[in-house]
Amino acid sequence: MNNSDNQYPQMTYKQAVEYCKYWADQIRYKGLDLLTTDYSEVIGISYQLAYALYMQTWIDPQKYYHLYRVRTYAIDIDYNNYTDRALWEKLLELIDDLPEEYDKNNQYPQMTYKQAVKHCKHWADQIRADGLDLLTTNYVAAIGVSDQLVYPLYMQTWIDPQKYYHLYRVRTYAIDIDYNNYTDRALWEKLLELIDDLPEEYDKNNQYPQMTYKQAVKHCKHWADQIRADGLDLLTTDWVAAIGVSDQLAYPLDMQEWISAPRYPDIYAIRYYAGVVDRNHTDRASWEKLLELIDKL
Repeated sequence: MNNSDNQYPQMTYKQAVEYCKYWADQIRYKGLDLLTTDYSEVIGISYQLAYALYMQTWIDPQKYYHLYRVRTYAIDIDYNNYTDRALWEKLLELIDDLPEEYDKNNQYPQMTYKQAVKHCKHWADQIRADGLDLLTTNYVAAIGVSDQLVYPLYMQTWIDPQKYYHLYRVRTYAIDIDYNNYTDRALWEKLLELIDDLPEEYDKNNQYPQMTYKQAVKHCKHWADQIRADGLDLLTTDWVAAIGVSDQLAYPLDMQEWISAPRYPDIYAIRYYAGVVDRNHTDRASWEKLLELIDKL
């Protein structure tokens, strides 16, 4: 029988901080030379820290962002990244910076739209200053940039994909790079392009254009022709070619507020499969299903 006794014990905020500080002391006691080379030593620490935090249902990224970041890094290390010394050092830094007490001032500061654009432009300049040759080969350099760009954007509760779609796309690509895709030069280049295209001021004209049903069908037919012209042998093996098609097909459909499963099941299914191939271009069966659905429109 399922009852409350089977639930994982929930800590208070203060207990969670004390728990993190305790394991930070253990990490320093063992030393990073040992923990980045001996898995048997690592698992005794990283699992104890990561799992207990993972099971705290109340750690919301908006409300407890300091603690949420500690949990994120602890989980990243525990998921077989224990050899990465930079992750351990960042984890210790974050634990050291944990506020002892929680109050509303610990919530993540919210930017204005204009401030968010300025933030993106600043880090685009930094990306260009460091250079993609470095950022696609040096994890420490990459994470030093991508994390500083991504995290503040991730914490902005107001970035809605419909209302602020330009900024939302910047955030999406930045997160993709930050989540261990830093070696992908095409992602960095697309990110820079999107930041360069950010409108300096927000107004209602920045909202994503809504198509009619007929326009959406025409859009799908056009990109189906392009998929066939490129060929699935290419699109399932060449990420740059695939994203050039799938992103152009998927994103406009994703931004149509009127597409719902009950009213437009055909377009809804196409949008779903377009999203599948956009995330995993090697899935040939999904490409074929996508073309089949578009042909039936």
